[in-house]
Amino acid sequence: MMKNLRGQSCPSQRGLTRSRSDCLKLLLCGFAIITALTLANAAPILDAGNPIGFFTNVASRLLSSELNLDSTRIQIYPTNQYTPAVHRLLQVAANVYDATTTNHYPSVFRPLFSRDADGFGPNVFISGYQQIFPTNSINVNDPPFDLPVDISFLVEMNGNVANLPVNVYNVPWIIGAKKGFPNFNEFVMENVVGVTRRLQLTRTTNTSPPIITGTNQMYLMSINTSLGVDLWNSYSSNYSGNVSSWVRENLSMSLTNDDVGFNAHPGILQPMIFSTNCSIFVSLWPGTSPRAGNRPNSASFIVPLGNSFIMLTNSVYRSPYASLTPGTVPPGLSPPCLVPTNYFGALGMTALYETNTPSFPFPHFGLLATNQLQVFMLDLDSNGVYHVIDYAHFEQNSSRDLNAEIFSDDMSGVWNTNTDPRTGLPYGVENQIAVSRGVLVPPGPSAEDGLWTSDPQAFAGTPPQQQAFFEAFFLPLGFVATVPGWGGYARASASNSLSIMQAPYSPTRYGVGYTVMEANDPLVHYLASDMNPSVTLSAGLTNHYNYGTPMPTLTNLDLGQLNKNYQPWGGNPLLFLPIGEEDTSAFNLSLKDPLIYSADDWNFPNGQTTDLNWIGQVHRGTPWQTIYLKASDILGEVQNGTNIGTNTWMNWTGDFDAADAAAMAPVQDRHLVSLLMSMLNTNDLQSLLSVNNPNSNSWLVLFDGLTALTNNLSDVQLHSGLFPSQFGTLVISSNSAQASLIANIIQTARVSQPNQYFREIGNILAIPQLTEQSPFLNWNDSIQQQYGISDEVYEEIPSQLLWLLRADSIGSIASTSGQIQVQFTGYDGHAYAVQISSDLIHWASVITNSPADGAFSFTITAPVNTGPQFYRSVLIH
Repeated sequence: MMKNLRGQSCPSQRGLTRSRSDCLKLLLCGFAIITALTLANAAPILDAGNPIGFFTNVASRLLSSELNLDSTRIQIYPTNQYTPAVHRLLQVAANVYDATTTNHYPSVFRPLFSRDADGFGPNVFISGYQQIFPTNSINVNDPPFDLPVDISFLVEMNGNVANLPVNVYNVPWIIGAKKGFPNFNEFVMENVVGVTRRLQLTRTTNTSPPIITGTNQMYLMSINTSLGVDLWNSYSSNYSGNVSSWVRENLSMSLTNDDVGFNAHPGILQPMIFSTNCSIFVSLWPGTSPRAGNRPNSASFIVPLGNSFIMLTNSVYRSPYASLTPGTVPPGLSPPCLVPTNYFGALGMTALYETNTPSFPFPHFGLLATNQLQVFMLDLDSNGVYHVIDYAHFEQNSSRDLNAEIFSDDMSGVWNTNTDPRTGLPYGVENQIAVSRGVLVPPGPSAEDGLWTSDPQAFAGTPPQQQAFFEAFFLPLGFVATVPGWGGYARASASNSLSIMQAPYSPTRYGVGYTVMEANDPLVHYLASDMNPSVTLSAGLTNHYNYGTPMPTLTNLDLGQLNKNYQPWGGNPLLFLPIGEEDTSAFNLSLKDPLIYSADDWNFPNGQTTDLNWIGQVHRGTPWQTIYLKASDILGEVQNGTNIGTNTWMNWTGDFDAADAAAMAPVQDRHLVSLLMSMLNTNDLQSLLSVNNPNSNSWLVLFDGLTALTNNLSDVQLHSGLFPSQFGTLVISSNSAQASLIANIIQTARVSQPNQYFREIGNILAIPQLTEQSPFLNWNDSIQQQYGISDEVYEEIPSQLLWLLRADSIGSIASTSGQIQVQFTGYDGHAYAVQISSDLIHWASVITNSPADGAFSFTITAPVNTGPQFYRSVLIH
């Protein structure tokens, strides 16, 4: 280690390269400050008066440093690089900008799209952003509110695509996180596919007993859909602005099966579009208060879209094995096809039974659906100008295997498709006949379906009377069949002389599929991953059978009420999970900010300038969490000896790409904060303390006069719920035991680092004594941890400390073909002299460089027959 003129240490690295068998040794020292030079204060790198410049510069630096991405070339086709980790960094850039302004409304940035090869190539990129400005009018079908397009539109578009301003599904706008505005909250959809199987039997009437000569079948299908959107004012106060909200939903559905020719045939369920332009105008939007039993005021939710409609009317499936009766299929249509029952009129439906087909076919049906949703909200100010306060658009594809939902292996059920080798009939068909005859015990339908759905063309009467009449169909003419009563119905008897009869019991099964998109944190709802319920909270929202009404309702899917996925500090106030499924992350400070129980509890900064102690209060773009200055790492969380942290974090964020989820984990904010400080800190670098200063006394001097917050309510007071959290303010003294403890721990942490130095100032955030184990806090107590210490209290010390520190210029080398590449880190906007020495005593400047994106580099040629050469970088201004 070497000392500079101020007695502060600077880290060094040694590198060894060989050229022509000669050894060149480089000692690379990040020298801090040469005090003989007069240094001016740093000029601001970012201009808060230039929103798009500020946003794009910060975003570019964060993307390149953290994800190695070029902000002007984020590929979205054919490879999609727009991941949740990318979006979060863009969101942070917008949130940091908004923290520097006093604007009432959020800043809004819309992506621009380009193709490679000067706009004519096959690859599509986000090539930049444009700011969305307030407007005097709403042009719903024109930019920027034009209907989004699928990425294929840009791929196939004729002509040049260069910085094209267009909305593309699943590539969101970037909207600054501002407190106080209503927002898009939830989209839900239920698709109910109904399948009814009718049976028709034929018999001889001149034999005793009669012979069953045919068992014919008919499948009827229907598809009913309900969908809804709700918007929410998640704050306790009424919103007094004049809000215009627009919702547009396109739903495309296709029914498929494996019978050749079905998909391409006209008259089948082709992709259908349900479009709506729903606009609402609200001049006073109620807040979430008053609450009853922790339930928000129902008036704080607005449902601009809540519709039910029929996608496929009750239709008969005609398989390619069906023998056609004239007039039973619309002109120009042939099996396989679906024919609406209302087509037949007086012709009747009996001709549509498929007669004695060997396998009683029901092809492998699937249901494909594409949702395209656009929601935007504008506020009309007192000057008649509209401001965007929220915007989101999504495209989601889903597929369902209807056969897997409908059929089962239940040997006693009516939907078992396995064939009985004795009769050649599926067991399900045999069981349907047995239920229709009343010969099963119990004689009514099994719990599998639970309902007696009699065929409207069968014999009228009570279920036992229908069963008795059908049972007599299997007896010689004149014989009387008697069946027991059940379900409150009386015993019944009947005789039957028909030669053709429909089974009275026609079971119907409804397969229900859900699409649920609901926000956890109201401020995080721009990606589909943001809106996916966690694994636990999505229980019961998968496909299931519904034995009741075929038309779905949305009341069980949170529409117009608090989302199940809503999980601030303490968890969902309305969700009571069974034992063993409790929300173990309700008070996990690695996932969410302590004591942020609702959106009202945010304290976002605004109008900030050079004092950077606000950085930890900026929303980080993941649910219920600001930029993370604490030490705990969710990715390292262990339970019963097993790492559960990565899965916990993926479930929390909805990002199930483990590598991408890890790239946006809270611990990554250590590097993010270092980058932001280097860009935003306008202090004279000479006045800042090196993060690698080995002198504990220098740290004590730095701590002197900083403030610490302490929690001062007892466990009893907190647990009673009668006392809001209270905090006392302490002024840190350099001679306090707490300051000495922290200073010594910093030194211990530094020497435990690789090469015994911190590469950047954010590395000190790994020290828990600065935050959740601060000696100024009463923290080693579960009641205090859950109810007594807020996020700002935890982060009070590092929020003041970070902007008083500077990172050292760190050197590294690489050698290729005799060329040695030397790189030094440094602060943008400053000049560094590179000096060379052969004895570490006499130094000569050889080049001056200014870092770009935090580093500069140069190339040297390995000299021949020379001794060791040492390099260092020296900040000169």
